[in-house]
Amino acid sequence: MNDAISPQDEGNSAPVHNTDVAEDQHSTVRDWQRIEQDSDFRELVRAKRNLIVPATIFFLLYYFAFLIVVGYMPDIANASVFGTINVAYLFALSQFFVTWILMGIYVWRAGIFDSLVQRIVARVRGEKE
Repeated sequence: MNDAISPQDEGNSAPVHNTDVAEDQHSTVRDWQRIEQDSDFRELVRAKRNLIVPATIFFLLYYFAFLIVVGYMPDIANASVFGTINVAYLFALSQFFVTWILMGIYVWRAGIFDSLVQRIVARVRGEKE
């Protein structure tokens, strides 16, 4: 049977549910629950959280430090470094470099994340077959 409603039936009848679809969805939920309990999956989540949360906090602090320096310490922000280039310009430019560095660190660590994902996927596929 089909779960879809044809345009002619729209508003006139409820969709008919297929029991096979319901069973597949139930087994998918069980698969996800089993994966969630897997030690490799927990390690993956922990590793990603240990990178993403501190990196995000660092970047936000760095970004808002720039705003605070420019807004509340204009003498420091306007201090000349090289001719007409002042601290505020260098601080603003450094935002790009900090972003690129954080991106590079994430890409480097993504290799570790990918190997954990491959182990998890291989284990799940092996158990299902």
